[in-house]
Amino acid sequence: MFPSDLRLGIRFACARLIISIVTRALIFAAAIGASTCSPYLPPTTVPPTPDAQVEPFRTALQAYVDETQPYRKQAAQAGNQVSGQTGAAPNAEAGVRARQNTLAEALSTKLRPNAMQGDLFVPGAAATIRQDVMQAFNGVRRDLLMDALAEQNDTGKVPSPLPPIMINRHIDAPRVPPLLLDSLPPLPKQLAYDFVGRTLLLRDVDADVVVDFLADTLPELPAGVPTVPPAPVSASATPSPLPMPSIRGGTVLALIGDSVSGDVAQLSVAQALLGYFMTAQRFPFVLMLGDNLYDDDYTGEFLVPYKPLLDRGVMFYAALGNHDRDLQQHFKPFNMQDRDYYTFDRGNARFVALNSNHPADPAQAKWLDTVFADAGTKWRICFFHHPVYSSGQHAGESRDVIRPALEPILIRNHVDVVFSGHDHLYERVAPQKGVRYFVSGGGGRNLYAFRASAFDEVGISEHHFMVVEIAGDRLFYEAITQAQKLLDCGVLYRTPDAASKPPDKDTQAWLEACRSAGPVLTH
Repeated sequence: MFPSDLRLGIRFACARLIISIVTRALIFAAAIGASTCSPYLPPTTVPPTPDAQVEPFRTALQAYVDETQPYRKQAAQAGNQVSGQTGAAPNAEAGVRARQNTLAEALSTKLRPNAMQGDLFVPGAAATIRQDVMQAFNGVRRDLLMDALAEQNDTGKVPSPLPPIMINRHIDAPRVPPLLLDSLPPLPKQLAYDFVGRTLLLRDVDADVVVDFLADTLPELPAGVPTVPPAPVSASATPSPLPMPSIRGGTVLALIGDSVSGDVAQLSVAQALLGYFMTAQRFPFVLMLGDNLYDDDYTGEFLVPYKPLLDRGVMFYAALGNHDRDLQQHFKPFNMQDRDYYTFDRGNARFVALNSNHPADPAQAKWLDTVFADAGTKWRICFFHHPVYSSGQHAGESRDVIRPALEPILIRNHVDVVFSGHDHLYERVAPQKGVRYFVSGGGGRNLYAFRASAFDEVGISEHHFMVVEIAGDRLFYEAITQAQKLLDCGVLYRTPDAASKPPDKDTQAWLEACRSAGPVLTH
């Protein structure tokens, strides 16, 4: 037995040790809680610029971000205090406004009360930025750039005369379209480019105020969309039989499948696609439905045939076919995000590319079950190589392999439309369990015979490309041969309610033009 005073000393020491351990644990927990509950703030590093002449601009941006970062934290905390832990309405908007107003006030009273034009757009870099923008609009992308600017500017309430631009003040201004961002220095997440008239604006995203501007940078923008009428490819070019309607806010795209061959057939379809772009209506992107490179020849099978479209800023989004190598997902012009299945949004549509070389892949199915979670009322459009329904050479494969693996996933995710290739023909399938299917595999490879099935509405074995326009709950489609002959055309509706209403003026006029154009195939 220990003496009583020794026992008392041991107890006291143990108590101090326990208190110390508990205290340290509480401090550690508090630190973790503070880090996990603190407001999210984007990285503070300004992306590098490819042009050394613009480096002073990057330096000025980095100084701005570093200077404002402590105040962004304060503004974020102020917003969180107003919105509360859940951020539920009506506090959610109040929290956003508190964050915005707190930072805007700090900019105008503490950080940059005497800020002047040119503090960030420093003179030497400003001249280079103007020159780069002018060069972009003097190049072959001019038409798409002008259309993109006009579309962004088409808010329906452009003031005349234009309002004065003041630093540290809010101004209603459209964002610079993504196509033009390639010609501008990259920005940190805290800043964005806007424009008013010919003036390029630099806006603080969190405060929603102008922090600098660069006058006389953009071209004069005529009213209306599109701004530049298409020009013929050549004097002898055959015009398209049925241009898509010019609907405000509509998204136009083209589709090609099984395009590779590098021979006359592929080049003829590619030339016809360019002819449509130049004579009928411009499309900013193309979906590629697989078998993009039979011989792994990126130059001869893709970069050369579609160079005129690539030079004009048209983007291509590829899905992998059975003749494609997986490495194609890293080929930047295919915009596959280094993945064999991926998604992107354009206008009122969410596009999802799948890898049908692995139709039963559980990871792909699990991902697809999540990808439309926040799609709302957007069109749900999938594109991949192997068709779910087909009446061509691969009909048995579609029936026995692809359909059992993919159809249940498409149905439960309420996919509206599916575009595929693989069979070298054109085919429009009647709605199957709520999903619409198109087979468009006539982009250049040797053709397959079409043998009609009970589920077919239309089918023909001929080289072609497709053009689609999505406007609200309407999807206009057409298939066109390399000789600009109309194979098929029509309109789909996203909901039964939209289909039950009488066609609006634009839709009715286009449908009448579709019928009068006399397509080889009718509904």
